[in-house]
Amino acid sequence: MLATTSAVMAETRFTCDPPRGKRIELGPSAKSADAQWIDDDLDTIHPAVAIDGQTLSVTWGATPESKGAKLTTYVFAAARRDATSIVATRVDETTAEIFRFYFGSKVLYKLTTRAATSGPDGKLPSPFVATYIASCREQ
Repeated sequence: MLATTSAVMAETRFTCDPPRGKRIELGPSAKSADAQWIDDDLDTIHPAVAIDGQTLSVTWGATPESKGAKLTTYVFAAARRDATSIVATRVDETTAEIFRFYFGSKVLYKLTTRAATSGPDGKLPSPFVATYIASCREQ
């Protein structure tokens, strides 16, 4: 039984293919009838996932070979885990994200919502919702 417990608690790492997905942006009127589906270019994004008990780490960003590469690793120490998946959320002033990794299919889902915030030019970009899915494999 001790061997089984330590095997379950051992960290498991996954590398993922570039995700697929779209985002929905509201147009200038900011009304739902003005929403547009936009394909995101995610070819340079290669997520990585590490799971250690109740801790989920997700690295998301451009590959180091990409111009202007930026990798961000999120570590969720209190992720919700059950027999089929592990899920965690991240929220700040403008963005909310949900990451969910399914153990059986080895698929990572990322759902992002972002509120409009003014940029350096004072313009407000439209808020958006994006959903991405990436197939992963154990390292």
